[in-house]
Amino acid sequence: MVKLEIISKYSLDLIIPISLVILAEGLIFFGDMKAALIVHALNLTMLILSSIYIENRIYPALMLLPLFRLLNIAMPVFFTLTLYSYSLVYAPMFIPIYFIIREKMFKGSEIGLTARDFWLFLPLAIAVGVAIGWGEYQILHPGVLVPNYSIKSVILLSVTMIFFVGLVEEFMFRSALQTVMEERLGSITGLLATSILFGFMHSGYHLPSELLYVSFAGILFGLLFWLTKSLPIIALAHGVTNVSLFLVTPVYPGVLIYIIVSSTLLFLFVVILSKRLPKKVNLNIIVRRS
Repeated sequence: MVKLEIISKYSLDLIIPISLVILAEGLIFFGDMKAALIVHALNLTMLILSSIYIENRIYPALMLLPLFRLLNIAMPVFFTLTLYSYSLVYAPMFIPIYFIIREKMFKGSEIGLTARDFWLFLPLAIAVGVAIGWGEYQILHPGVLVPNYSIKSVILLSVTMIFFVGLVEEFMFRSALQTVMEERLGSITGLLATSILFGFMHSGYHLPSELLYVSFAGILFGLLFWLTKSLPIIALAHGVTNVSLFLVTPVYPGVLIYIIVSSTLLFLFVVILSKRLPKKVNLNIIVRRS
């Protein structure tokens, strides 16, 4: 009976598409882009056909990963400034996200379509994002994405990273994928599996340390999603991470500690002042489901 339950939990509808995503990203990691495109395309086709004949929330959630990678690789370069290319890569992903929401494949509460407690968690999201961005900068040391440090450039970078990169990636990995993975594997295993996939989807950097660090960042984002159950908050945290990575850390490293400490203290102050603790994660339920 126990063996049957294990087989059911880790059945082929989960194992095969996840294995193909990891295989394709591994090929990208080792530089074989053509083979990676073929594997991702086959995986996407298989998931689309499966979703036609079998009603399973895992398919649309996993479908977003190869679709995103194919768009990312195939999108032609129109701009010399990399920042402008982000909107072209991420904007098409709003189409499948729209259909997933319209068809009510997930409840609004599951994917975090709420602004409840946004101002309460805002300082925490900023602190977490800045800290994660600082850590990733120690690995990548990327260049600054804006041509200058004007207010206009900073706003453009922030809007792009929060409303395009943060919103799309967090819907994909936390709202959709983490939800179905926790549903199938249990809360802890689902969180870890989603975070590892999140790490593998950064294979284009060709750095093992980046894959490990982003997997760790995925755990932090996943925990923040547990705590808030809010897509706006987690998208903000992700966007702030990239702003920290591509602007604040390389240009204004001296202000990082002040932002992190002041934001954390502000969050604690607001919690104490309002005499309202954040929603508690029911650890008993997590243990039982895992």
